Amino acid sequence: MLKIYINKTYGINGISKISLKKVIKEFSFPNDININLSDDRISININLIYSNFRIFYTLYFYVENLNIPEFQTLTFALESLYFDDKNKIRIGDEIRKTLPKIKKYLKRNKKNTNFEYDEDMYTGRYLFDNGKIDIFLKKNKKRKIIHNIMIRLPYEDILPENKEVLKEIKDIIEIKNKIDNFFWK
Repeated sequence: MLKIYINKTYGINGISKISLKKVIKEFSFPNDININLSDDRISININLIYSNFRIFYTLYFYVENLNIPEFQTLTFALESLYFDDKNKIRIGDEIRKTLPKIKKYLKRNKKNTNFEYDEDMYTGRYLFDNGKIDIFLKKNKKRKIIHNIMIRLPYEDILPENKEVLKEIKDIIEIKNKIDNFFWK
């Protein structure tokens, strides 16, 4: 099974900026791909599904002009995550054992160690460093067990002068426009 390491930028395995091409280069072609256009046509979501993780890419468009991209996001949903060769967390771990590992990683990389916590009767959620590390848990009697691990790269504005990003998302914009033309024109 592939070991997935978190970067200082909240990417994984050397992916430090939002780039689907780098994702494919690093992890090869996914087992499955889902493409969804939001009902309001403001965003297109591309979900890359691998055997032990998923990658969620979203491209958002300006409300005033649905043909011009505004910003993009990239989120990793993981079964396990390595902070280094000795420290990892995974689905099924107790949260009380994983919190010190997450805080140690954050301190070592000079990140914000504060977190938000929310829970109801059956589930809970920890958000570290403004949601860049997002841990979902299920309550099992008195134990709190990790149910999902999500890592988010910082969102990236799509600027006209960033030709490399515009070139990479050109095909995605073309897919969105074809869907728009098919259903709404």
